[in-house]
Amino acid sequence: MSNIYNPYDLEPFEPTHPGELLGDELEARGLTQRKFTETIGISCSVLNEVIKGKRPVTPELAFKIEAATGTKAYIWVELQTQYNYWTAKKSKKLSVLLDQIRKSVAVL
Repeated sequence: MSNIYNPYDLEPFEPTHPGELLGDELEARGLTQRKFTETIGISCSVLNEVIKGKRPVTPELAFKIEAATGTKAYIWVELQTQYNYWTAKKSKKLSVLLDQIRKSVAVL
């Protein structure tokens, strides 16, 4: 028996926070966080929070990363957007709120 999947039922992979990928990139290039922050003009604590996934890669930061690494800014922003979307989709609190909104709209 073969399984036939509806593409809308399939869950995509869990996206990686772009900060984790940036940390890997710095390591591969042999760059310390301190050297990288001095190069792009941000604080060590900001970069560390990005790498740990506690702070997002903003468009401004993405352009700085692009200038330093050559990796296009839109890639960093898109990775962040995918991560944000996945995180929101998995949020129980948001799910409850959305159900309430749908019920409210249904009675209009």
